[in-house]
Amino acid sequence: MATATHLSLEEFHRLYDGVKPNYEYWFGEAIQKPMATSVHGVLQCVLIMLLRARGWIVAPEVTLKLVPDAAPVPDLIASRERLQLPYPTKPVGICIEILSPDDRLKNTIEKGKHYLAWGVPHVWIVEPQSRTAWMMTREHPEGVWVHPDGNLLAEDTGISLSELFAEVDKMVV
Repeated sequence: MATATHLSLEEFHRLYDGVKPNYEYWFGEAIQKPMATSVHGVLQCVLIMLLRARGWIVAPEVTLKLVPDAAPVPDLIASRERLQLPYPTKPVGICIEILSPDDRLKNTIEKGKHYLAWGVPHVWIVEPQSRTAWMMTREHPEGVWVHPDGNLLAEDTGISLSELFAEVDKMVV
């Protein structure tokens, strides 16, 4: 849901901080994040577990302040370095978006392009229904589709989608 008028970042924080469901600030507009499902939440937990086991520092639902006119909230961020407080103002290693039923892949890829333009080297988009994913890098800003038998890759890290969804299956009916 977009606002009717252009909001400053300060107005956005005054009106939307702490409001549920969450909102993101994109170029003067308050954009409501889609409602997360159980699978979405479990995927976040499993990705945190798998990335931490591979040496990443991972956090869910952290507002990024990489540019003055946007304050997105990726589903997960991952970094090899300690995270900045209270908000990252430098690019993190990976931004991860998990598609909810109301999300549109095209819109999420556009989000990913912004992350890349702001210096984030890896963007993962996980699609729970098809058990596939997309990886985005500066070399592949349109995204590369990851088959259910494939791997999510970033730096020296690989996570197979079969491992990811096997762990998810242990937690949901």
